[in-house]
Amino acid sequence: MTVSEAATIETRFGICKVCWAGCPVEVTVEGGRATKVVGDRQSPIYGGYTCPKGRAMPEAHYSPTRVLHPRKRMPDGSYIEIPMEQALSEIAARIEAISAEHGAEAIAVYPGNGNLTNPINPVIGAMFIMAMGTYPDRFFSVQTIDQAGKVIAQALHGRWIAGPQPFSTAKTWIMVGTNPVISKQGVMVNPGQTVKQAVKNGMKLIVIDPRATESTAHAFLHIAPQPGQDASILAGILHVILNEGLYDADFVAANAIGIDVLKAATAPFTPEHVASTAGISAEDVVLAARTFAAAESGCVVTATGAHFPLHGTLCEYLALSLNTVCGRWVRAGEAHAQPHVLLPEVDIRAQPHAPYQPWDFSKTSRINALPQTVVGAPTGTLPDEILTPGPGQVRALICSGSNPAVSLPDQNRAGRALASLDLLVAIDVEMSNTARMAHYVIPDKMALETPACSQFSESMKYYGIWTGGYEQPYAQYAPAVVEPPAGSDTIESWEFFYELAKRLGKQITYFGNAAGTGQHWDKAPVAFPLPLERRPTTEEMFEAMCAGSRVPLAEVKQHRHGNVFGDLSLTVLPRADDCTAMLQLGDPTMMAELGVVFTNRGDTANPSDEFPLMLIPRRANEMMNSIGRTNPKLAARRTHNPAYLNPADIAHFGMASGDIISIRSRHGEIKGVVEAEPRLRAGTLSMSHCFGTNPDEVDDPLGQGGCTSRLMDANAAFDPIFGQPRMGAIPVAIEAVVPA
Repeated sequence: MTVSEAATIETRFGICKVCWAGCPVEVTVEGGRATKVVGDRQSPIYGGYTCPKGRAMPEAHYSPTRVLHPRKRMPDGSYIEIPMEQALSEIAARIEAISAEHGAEAIAVYPGNGNLTNPINPVIGAMFIMAMGTYPDRFFSVQTIDQAGKVIAQALHGRWIAGPQPFSTAKTWIMVGTNPVISKQGVMVNPGQTVKQAVKNGMKLIVIDPRATESTAHAFLHIAPQPGQDASILAGILHVILNEGLYDADFVAANAIGIDVLKAATAPFTPEHVASTAGISAEDVVLAARTFAAAESGCVVTATGAHFPLHGTLCEYLALSLNTVCGRWVRAGEAHAQPHVLLPEVDIRAQPHAPYQPWDFSKTSRINALPQTVVGAPTGTLPDEILTPGPGQVRALICSGSNPAVSLPDQNRAGRALASLDLLVAIDVEMSNTARMAHYVIPDKMALETPACSQFSESMKYYGIWTGGYEQPYAQYAPAVVEPPAGSDTIESWEFFYELAKRLGKQITYFGNAAGTGQHWDKAPVAFPLPLERRPTTEEMFEAMCAGSRVPLAEVKQHRHGNVFGDLSLTVLPRADDCTAMLQLGDPTMMAELGVVFTNRGDTANPSDEFPLMLIPRRANEMMNSIGRTNPKLAARRTHNPAYLNPADIAHFGMASGDIISIRSRHGEIKGVVEAEPRLRAGTLSMSHCFGTNPDEVDDPLGQGGCTSRLMDANAAFDPIFGQPRMGAIPVAIEAVVPA
């Protein structure tokens, strides 16, 4: 290496945006290209942590398969590259024509996790639909097919403004269907070390999951139930606590109503009933209940594993109720465990926001007559909104960082719908499953090519992940680390929507620094109409995003490794004299659903002689849903989607690891590759979602893997409020595939 070449090597600092954890990173840049990413060892709270996905960002940025110029699909199915200006103009013209002929309801937007590169992206997508006059009915998102029940349940229960007790000092914690060591959900900062240290400090960790996940490594108790039975287990834990008088009577009397209703509703859920229903030990139910109630502090949390089966809202409601009956919320005089830094200055009081009904049946969806809700349009119905003729039929869809071709339940139905659209636009960085079906593919900028700040991670508590955020008053800002590859023609997702609206003559208004959701507002957002004569910069959008922040963004920018603003007051204020709000423990809708769960012994799908195994989801440390599947570094180990089975099941079916098998549900069939996992409950099959080929492509079990959504029936059973079909606890059968 010459002296001049060495001079071009430098270290820059950024924030990983592959997921919501926002880990600070140290990036080696050579000749303007990122060549290596590691955790920022000078970060005051992350300890140099980053995951394999973050460390593989350079390989993603410079992947030979990355899309760097807009692509237009030709009549023969091939693609040609066109200039961005041409793509924007043609898309705008087609949207204008479709809207003129069929109405604005024919245009829909579907953002996904690819938008995490910039939290402005999905908001502007929503504001585009608002400018079209069809929000929220034509704004579909991943939330209504993954944990929408968290927001719905919090609305029904009420939200404790001061938030939950902190994880780091908790004496117990119950994780239901969540694996934060991998997902980072609820434990964002160096999760493996954080969990390990909390247990070392005296936490009794309880994990309820059919699989002994990575988060179970230090668990005091692991309960491995039959999939889909989490609601019964949580009701059983409540039964023990309420019957034995182990709850915090003073806190409940001062801050909640409905405890007698809850006690009556959980009375039938004896440990013996729960044990026989969920296939677990009655003693474990009692031990979990007494351990949680006896501890000084702690929390119960749920995630995808508890929400993919039906009754996710009920599971979340019962978890919130457990936290309330045991008083597991931060009190007056204690330190706020989710302090605002880039969020706005607000009074944090030890009191609730009152419950409210988060749906409106006077405004129902075209498909399945679902109510309008605070979580947006019911994404489970999107394919039928496209396929069903009549007024309001969706004819144009813009997918922003999303991959519905593999993520939507019932892949065959989703494939038919996407193929029938008059216009499909995919804003993506690669030719994903959805991009391969799109009329236009718009190349997005990637994580290291855009600025970043921690405001989004700080605000997660408002969007269902109510244990999210930082326990310390921490914030960070990072400028873009590198430019997009030379000669490329890329655009950020939010910029695309701005340019589209401008060409359509629509005014987009951005709402900055929203501290709340639904009717639970700590502080209302600030409206920023975007100028039509000049596109704002991303930096200007960040200023709007952080408007009124407790610490000015300009000050946060002075600390390139992030900073803990230790001089901020964290003391929670007492309940206001005029506050009459109470948390609700006996919501009628939830209690009625709980009655159905008891009567029907879980009210979930069960294994049978025909379908003896239960399919459950899992997250992989190398992937974020479909993100990372084509990354050369991440795919070096494997590209397929293993079908994990307990060794006893492998032996029972006469199979071996590495065998290709057919996996069949009552609705569909895919192929998978057997892999043994002793930590998995016998009788279950565990696979990740968002893998596989498109329905019109050849199955590729050893390459792209199998798409589990092909096994899901979107119309057989679904949530009556937000329409999520059953996506977990699906009965399946397996059979060896005989080589041709």
